[in-house]
Amino acid sequence: MMSKLIKYYRFLLTRLFMGWLVLSTVVQAHELKFVRSDMTVDNHGWFAVIQLEAWNLYPDEGPQPPVERGKEEFGGKEWIARLTADEFATMRESGIVYMNDAYQVMLNGERQSFAVEYLDFEKASPQWNFTETGQAVFRIKIHGTWKPGDKGPLSMQWVDYTDEPLALQLHTRNAQNEEQLSVLKVTSGERVDLAVIDATGKVSETQSTSLWAWIVAGFEHIIPKGVDHILFILGLFLLQPKIRPLLWQTTAFTIAHSITLALAVLGVLSVSSRIVEPAIALSIAYVGIENIWVKELKPWRVSLVFCLGLLHGMGFASVMQELEIPKGSVIKPLLGFNLGVEGGQIAVLSVAFLLTFALLKKPSFRWVRLVGSVLIGIMGLYWTVDRIIG
Repeated sequence: MMSKLIKYYRFLLTRLFMGWLVLSTVVQAHELKFVRSDMTVDNHGWFAVIQLEAWNLYPDEGPQPPVERGKEEFGGKEWIARLTADEFATMRESGIVYMNDAYQVMLNGERQSFAVEYLDFEKASPQWNFTETGQAVFRIKIHGTWKPGDKGPLSMQWVDYTDEPLALQLHTRNAQNEEQLSVLKVTSGERVDLAVIDATGKVSETQSTSLWAWIVAGFEHIIPKGVDHILFILGLFLLQPKIRPLLWQTTAFTIAHSITLALAVLGVLSVSSRIVEPAIALSIAYVGIENIWVKELKPWRVSLVFCLGLLHGMGFASVMQELEIPKGSVIKPLLGFNLGVEGGQIAVLSVAFLLTFALLKKPSFRWVRLVGSVLIGIMGLYWTVDRIIG
């Protein structure tokens, strides 16, 4: 009976790790493809500055469509250099249509009209900005005002042609004239409440991101979005699945990633994702490969995990930096996001213990460690090459 149980667990764990391998080739960590909006609501009206990739406004039937990079459209410097003044004019027109369709602001359920302004597009050729990956982006400003007597709940709905989510940073002031900040991810088709406007046109109630919302965001960055971080935690688990060794490693990892996360969000530390992401992948490969010949926790391993945690903290920071949280409002986001990340790590370790508890004290566990570590090492090496090339 016991031998059958061991064979079953070995089969189950092998299949689970193979599943992770397949899933990991599809899921890429820290992929933020949001359209970004910085929106302000005050006693006179509202305005929003939207930043989006240029190819979003290029017509599908245009003579020079964006090139394909992998499975994505890519509009970089070479592409925009070929565009003509007529094509830029067409993009301006399509941008107005796009904004009116996608950015829907409602007051008391009634759709609000707004003006559209191109901040970097005054001339025939726009002043382009570029993302770290080389995508051309520019800014569009939309703004509206209240009519006398307008009142009720203010909300917005995001409706994107390609179902891209909106990263919304909302600034409002409450009745005590205190600035309120809310950072939201709005999926396409979703409607969110922003504030309440009273009969005098003043903002009486405001939306504000709660600590719990940041905890959920941190947890989701591990489960289900952080496949690379999950594999790293599993690599720590497989070395020596006992409470004390894991406590030493996870504590070092937590302290380290909390330090770099805070420094990066505060703007003290800035490292390009082109360096951070391959380094994170290489750290995963190292932990998996090292498990093959190291059988128990060594003091230097804890120091190494601390150093690798510094890298992963910069990876976590990429999520929060995309939202550009003001420096004076980082305490709650940092605390909540860190708590969520820790909750996600605890959940990963709990599931790992649950799936292996019958084998932990059996000689057969060495096969679980070997198979799991090899797969983690292979996945880490794959990610390293893919992120360097990509």
